[in-house]
Amino acid sequence: MRKLIYSSILLFSALIILSRCNNESNAETSTYPVLYEFTEPSSFPFEINDKSSNVEIYPDLHQFVYHYLNQATTQQINYILSKVPSEPEKYELTKETEVYKLENGLPVYYEEDSTSQSLWWEREDGFLARYVYFVNGNSSELGVYKLKVDDLVNLANQVQ
Repeated sequence: MRKLIYSSILLFSALIILSRCNNESNAETSTYPVLYEFTEPSSFPFEINDKSSNVEIYPDLHQFVYHYLNQATTQQINYILSKVPSEPEKYELTKETEVYKLENGLPVYYEEDSTSQSLWWEREDGFLARYVYFVNGNSSELGVYKLKVDDLVNLANQVQ
């Protein structure tokens, strides 16, 4: 009987210790609400017939991606908002980078190559915002589907 009581006390103590260890490890991985509000564009330079989005939240990166697609022409534009909470995200300008201004005075940076066009800017809330436009899954040259820079700037003005 004494052995049974001793074993029960030992088992109970082990459960308490394991429970406290578990609570301490949960404190390290606890989740906290992340609340952001974003405006999506409503007018596009091409017809949109498919739309999706995904969210990635990590301790060192918060990223929201909106995908807008025309299935027939394979035109796609992604609106990407990303933030590194601990420090501002840095983006290197190249000699090909062209600078424009939004209606609110913020500078926007435009770059292109044969398969894509992109426009990016730093938002007042600390997010780096980007539009990336391409066709056929970014595997074909833009050709006749190339957008005017003003079309991308207009999209950026819609989300300010």
